[in-house]
Amino acid sequence: MDVETKMTVHDAMTTNVVTVDPSISVAEAAYIMTKEKVGSLIVKSNAEPEGLITESDIIQKVVSKDLKASKVTIGEVMTKDLITIEPEKELNEAARLMARNNIRRLLVVKDGSLVGILTSTDVMAVSPELTEILVESARFEENTTTYTEEERPLPGICEICGTFAEYLEEYDGKYVCEECKEELEGE
Repeated sequence: MDVETKMTVHDAMTTNVVTVDPSISVAEAAYIMTKEKVGSLIVKSNAEPEGLITESDIIQKVVSKDLKASKVTIGEVMTKDLITIEPEKELNEAARLMARNNIRRLLVVKDGSLVGILTSTDVMAVSPELTEILVESARFEENTTTYTEEERPLPGICEICGTFAEYLEEYDGKYVCEECKEELEGE
C-alpha cells in the first residue's frame, strides 16, 4: 500500500483555527476573515463547534439578499449541520467525505472538542494523488446528470490494492476498485 494512503487527517490539518462567538455580526466576521487571511471561521461559544461561516455563506445569505452585515449575527447565517472527522482517520477517507458531501472543509474533533480544520487545499498540499477525488467531485457537481448518493461515481484509492481508480464501490465497509470487488465477491 502507498505511503500516502496511510497519511492521517492529523498530518494535514491546520491546528491554528480562528473561532468566533455566534453573537458577533457578519461585518465583524468579514473583518476577522480579511485580517486573518482565512476563508472561514469556526463558530463556538464553548469547546464544541456549533457552526461554520464561510465567505460563500456571507455572499449567499447576506450580500445577495442586500441585508446589512452589521445587523445580522453569525448565528443567524452560519452552517449548523457540521460534518466532522477525527484526527486519526486516514486522509483518503477525509477526501471521500468531502467529495460525497460536496464540501471543502471538515472540522477535526476529538472527544467533542475542536482540534483543527482540514480543507481541500490542505489535502491537495500533502497528498496530490487525493486531489483527483476532490477534482472529480467538482466535475460531477458541474455535470447536469443527477445521481443519487448511491449511484454517484466516487474516484479514489482502493483500500485493498492501493491503486487509484476512477470509480470506487463500497464493499463490506471498504472502498474498492472493480477488480478487487470481483475478487472479494469470488471468495
